[in-house]
Amino acid sequence: MWAGLLVEELVRHGVTTFFASPGSRSTPIVVAAGRNSRATVHMHFDERGSAFMALGHARMTGRAAAWLTTSGTALANGHPAAVEARLERLPMILLTADRPPELRDTSANQTIRQVRIFGEDVVWSFDMPVPTRAIAPSFVLTTVAEAVRRSADGPVHLNCMFREPLFDGDAERPPPDAPDALAAWRAGSSPWTTLVSPDSVADAATGRAAAGTNMEVLKGLLAASRRPLLLLGRMPVYGRVELRAESQKESQKESQKEDQAPAAWPVLADIASQYRTLDLGAVGTPVIHYDAILHDRDRWSALAPDMVVQLGRPPVSKRWQQFLEATRPGAVVVVDDAAQRIDPGHLVTHRFTASPHTLLAALAEEAPAFRVPADMSWAARWAALERAAREHIAGLLDAPHGDTSSGHAPLTEQACVRTVIDAMGETRQPLVLGNSLPIRHADTFAGPMPARQAVVVNRGASGIDGQVSTAIGAAQAAGSRAVLLLGDLTLLHDLNALAAARNVTIVVLNNDGGGIFSWLPVAAAEDVFTPLFATPHGFSFRAAADMFGLSYEAPASLSGVAEAVRRGMAADGGILVEVRTQRETTIDRQKQLLASVTRALRAAVPLT
Repeated sequence: MWAGLLVEELVRHGVTTFFASPGSRSTPIVVAAGRNSRATVHMHFDERGSAFMALGHARMTGRAAAWLTTSGTALANGHPAAVEARLERLPMILLTADRPPELRDTSANQTIRQVRIFGEDVVWSFDMPVPTRAIAPSFVLTTVAEAVRRSADGPVHLNCMFREPLFDGDAERPPPDAPDALAAWRAGSSPWTTLVSPDSVADAATGRAAAGTNMEVLKGLLAASRRPLLLLGRMPVYGRVELRAESQKESQKESQKEDQAPAAWPVLADIASQYRTLDLGAVGTPVIHYDAILHDRDRWSALAPDMVVQLGRPPVSKRWQQFLEATRPGAVVVVDDAAQRIDPGHLVTHRFTASPHTLLAALAEEAPAFRVPADMSWAARWAALERAAREHIAGLLDAPHGDTSSGHAPLTEQACVRTVIDAMGETRQPLVLGNSLPIRHADTFAGPMPARQAVVVNRGASGIDGQVSTAIGAAQAAGSRAVLLLGDLTLLHDLNALAAARNVTIVVLNNDGGGIFSWLPVAAAEDVFTPLFATPHGFSFRAAADMFGLSYEAPASLSGVAEAVRRGMAADGGILVEVRTQRETTIDRQKQLLASVTRALRAAVPLT
């Protein structure tokens, strides 16, 4: 009965999705979830993978899913996902089954110290007692409500002790002496405890007033600025706003008139901002390739802003942070609803605790009032550099260019990443980017993306674990397939998640090891670099695809990559596309591309 109450109250609070793994001690809860008509249970044999699926669900929806696991080391596998959720303030309900207290510290089988096992990586934890008639059943309901309320700030942990027997065929039926106090609750569909938050009591006018208050402060700062710059950092998928009513084609036509339009303040868009689109023209001048532009350090002083407004979390670009710390604007404003500090360079002068999406919408509404900065020549320089960079990078990477005997462009990682993203077209399928090189290539070389393209990344801790599982969870939450672009070590790290990857098109860039380490100074030390950092493995993923029942493709050209992605997006079942690349070629190509962009930009927009 307790497990049934727990699951039903979660469902009534909107937590209807459960990610679970097989186990014995968790039987009461998984059976209750399986028998609840409004709950959906996704099973996966790996607890770490199922926890990252719950994380992917939260990234797409902003709503908590429940992660359910048995006792012992099983729950320790959820810690990496909990860490990411805590850093990114993502809601998760960690439901862990435990042995009763009399078995703790007795060497009883599969009994470990589970209380507070996640430490400070959860925002709240509670050790549920063994079910007993001595405690009113409403205790279970109020505890669930508190867990859901606390999860608004990150992952919460309910550790649920159970004694044997763990299964009763009549568990759905309350015992004869169930208190009448629950009768009204059972007859209805509302939760026992109603959670009231500022968001739920504020009407649209109140929300606009809050945005307006922030805008008044920003306007005052902008009035004193000659060279203001807007940086769109990482933002969640949920909460995204429409910036303009025009179609993407109309936006592109608008961008072609940039030479004739007054210079607007530059709007730099991170790959995971959710707004890497020409629709940013509603706010200012979209600058998609700012990472490549900032590769030329000789330009930094001429491009320096005197004010930066950052919406969301820090961007992927390391060059941006170096540029910010070198130029040190007089005002640095950060807007995000996270509780923690967002200031790696210790430069922030104004911190707004607000939704970055909401403030961006307000900026779009107010754009005519400030979009033309006092220093128009500075803004025009940013705009000219973006136009030149966009055209030059497209010429370098878009097929068919560069030539091989087959007439296809060279199969380099930078071109592959751009090709995969372009092949997605106007899809509503989420794009999930693995850490290490794929997300960096995408941020530097991918062009403008379609409006409302969801981009999912795990950059809170920037780990390579659980990426396949995150994509599975994101796809499930989106009600569609997803496209996952990742590296070989990242895929090896989450290989068993392929068993559940029926709704994902996986593109793996296999450079036979840790390609990102080739960027480190230690790469010059031949005696230690290959065995200790590059760690070549020699594997192909064809056998893994066969083992887990995925379709497999190994394209040898950029056009083949694009075709494989499009087929995967329309497929029914898991698809694994393996692209073979070379670590040495990748780093050499990176240097060539950035050098070529720098030369082109200097020709188009001279330094002096």
